[in-house]
Amino acid sequence: MYIDRYRNAEEYKYDGEFYIKGEPQVPEDGNLFGETVTEEKVVLRKKCDVTETQRAFASGAITASYDVYYPLEDGETINIDRGYMFRANVNGLNIVGMVVSVGHSELGGVHAYIKSSEV
Repeated sequence: MYIDRYRNAEEYKYDGEFYIKGEPQVPEDGNLFGETVTEEKVVLRKKCDVTETQRAFASGAITASYDVYYPLEDGETINIDRGYMFRANVNGLNIVGMVVSVGHSELGGVHAYIKSSEV
């Protein structure tokens, strides 16, 4: 019996966002005990594919690593740098992490390595 697991697979089915975290700012009312405001700047929104590559739990911290692939159009350049943040909703699981490295994939797109940690 032959099972074609990739027949219904969709390439780049998640919506991902690369962004820069803003610096915390004092609210306009000057209340230092209220919530601080942080502005984020979205650098790139792309359809992407996200794959978990590693996970660990040690000393109360949970860490996970993800490979993110997204297409690169003709003439488009990679405008993502190390230290940028990434977020995506992958089948109901919110992935949030920092870009550790970025480069070209063998399939002609871009490959970003994301590291996520929670305490």
